[in-house]
Amino acid sequence: MTDTGMRDAVAPVLRGGRPSTWAYRDVSADRDDPRGWAESTATATIDELVARGAPEADAEAIADELIEPPGVAAPVSRYVLVQDGEVVVSEVLPGPAKASDRIGHGLVPDVLPLVAHRPLDLTFLVVEVGRDGGGFRVYRFGHGEVQSEQQLQGRTDTLHKIRGGGWAHKRMQSHTEELWRQNVGELGAAIDATVRRTSAGLVVVAGDIRARQLLELELSEETRAMLSVVPSDTRAPDAADDALVSQVEVALARIVAQRVHDSLDLLRARLGRGDGTAVDRLGEVVTALASAQVDTLLLDPDAFDDRTLLALGDVPWVASAPEGALDAEVLGELPAASALARAALLTDARVVLASAGSLPGDGGIGALLRWPVGPPTPGGGGGGGGDAG
Repeated sequence: MTDTGMRDAVAPVLRGGRPSTWAYRDVSADRDDPRGWAESTATATIDELVARGAPEADAEAIADELIEPPGVAAPVSRYVLVQDGEVVVSEVLPGPAKASDRIGHGLVPDVLPLVAHRPLDLTFLVVEVGRDGGGFRVYRFGHGEVQSEQQLQGRTDTLHKIRGGGWAHKRMQSHTEELWRQNVGELGAAIDATVRRTSAGLVVVAGDIRARQLLELELSEETRAMLSVVPSDTRAPDAADDALVSQVEVALARIVAQRVHDSLDLLRARLGRGDGTAVDRLGEVVTALASAQVDTLLLDPDAFDDRTLLALGDVPWVASAPEGALDAEVLGELPAASALARAALLTDARVVLASAGSLPGDGGIGALLRWPVGPPTPGGGGGGGGDAG
């Protein structure tokens, strides 16, 4: 589920080897004095980072990023990572904060906030349609900026149906309806082409009710299957943005919830079969990650507040004790959830964040495996080895 673009961007710094300085902050501008608040936050961040051993150049580079207007409506957070005074990652993260503010300096950065804000790699379209055409914007889940935009203006002559009778009435009504169809047909073709090109997984449509109906008829079966309709005309002069924003947020939340639900169902089914293709104890998960055996890691970060794991500079990337490091350099101790997520990202595993109450067992963790663990060892408690966690 994890955003693959995000994973590719942070993988080089996750491997360690060069000191990094990072910060995750709520930068929402819905405050009485947003500029003054941003400046005070930036100053406080510099002081905190320097106190933690970060170079002043790193701290100032992060502060410069934090003070920049995010360009996205509140709530919004920002994640910034700097090495040797140069900004390596600076991401605007729309939506409510997923964790308390975090800062740090060391060989291994904490990217769990990025994982939380971008739980899946999903492209989606937001469409507003009228009888004269319309347009759409393309977004990626968890990214504030518009990826691309397209507007289409159709024919506007005789767009309004004629009231009253007369010999030409039926003909004119039919002509008007055909104009509407042509206009939304062009828009529908552009939407279908964009869905195919971007592998989009959601299309939210708002606008004039009749135009919405006509557009749905023009869309391909593939696009209709991912359609979410806003039951209001957001292009009307007195329309508010709230309905469209709310519908997009609800539709995205529904997709995330469904994919989490599906992953949990599969985890329970595999554990129930007992075929060795899933594990749900911390030690088993660490062992599987160290073998690049994990396909999907499911965890609740809050379940590991008091646990740490070793972050390694090479394969196997994570260990619960120095003897598990093999020949890899031990870069340091990390909070367990961050160390687990790091190892998952470095081995191309998906990361699914779920509540401990929804996960099987009482450990707040589980993993779907790429191949089964071996048979239980004599006298052991099950396959996979490792600390029972």
